[in-house]
Amino acid sequence: MGEDDRKPALQSVEVPTGGDAACWLPALCADCGAMIEGPPGAVCWRCGGTRREGD
Repeated sequence: MGEDDRKPALQSVEVPTGGDAACWLPALCADCGAMIEGPPGAVCWRCGGTRREGD
């Protein structure tokens, strides 16, 4: 077997952990649908409604 017949070495790839939640629906305003950052019950920046986590 010559040098040209060798297989390339495998490289390890770092897989990131964590990331976004699978569904952002609970982070939306219950009234207008805007994305609300903050804890459940936070006031919507667009309409003044609230975010309802887990609905």
